Amino acid sequence: MKTHRSLPLVGLAAAAALAAVPCTVTGDWTKNSGTETAGQPQDVVITLKVNALTNPETACLAVTLARALTSGATNVTLFVTLDGVALGDAKIVGNPKFKCTTPWGEISLEENLTAFLNDNDNNMVVCPICWMERYGDAMPDYGVLPGQGGTPGNAVGMVLLNAEKILDF
Repeated sequence: MKTHRSLPLVGLAAAAALAAVPCTVTGDWTKNSGTETAGQPQDVVITLKVNALTNPETACLAVTLARALTSGATNVTLFVTLDGVALGDAKIVGNPKFKCTTPWGEISLEENLTAFLNDNDNNMVVCPICWMERYGDAMPDYGVLPGQGGTPGNAVGMVLLNAEKILDF
């Protein structure tokens, strides 16, 4: 049986020919359904489940992304769960060692969170079960617990069910 030493060269030539063929890639920024574009109003939920004390970079990134997505056309809710409920505690958020590198410059986590809340109708929901596990009956300094502060008791369900996008940190 004879072996063909040129067989690998044929495969290499075919790959090179395919690579040389011009390809056109287009995108229209629509969802799979094709009914929503990037310029239309959307409900976005950003969840944060890590403690800002132990992972300040992730907390800064979640808040920075929430701020960046906030516009007249987007409703962004920051939903803090598990250890992320520490974002509702002023002692942790106000820690001066936490600096966030943002498109608006280097600012503290507290300044970043306050700017998000001021520009977005205080739209931060604190998981009530997670908060109670860690802080008892104390009220959070930032955000609202569902069922308090005028927020309906089914706020968590409504936030998640009405969301068109959920980003998880």
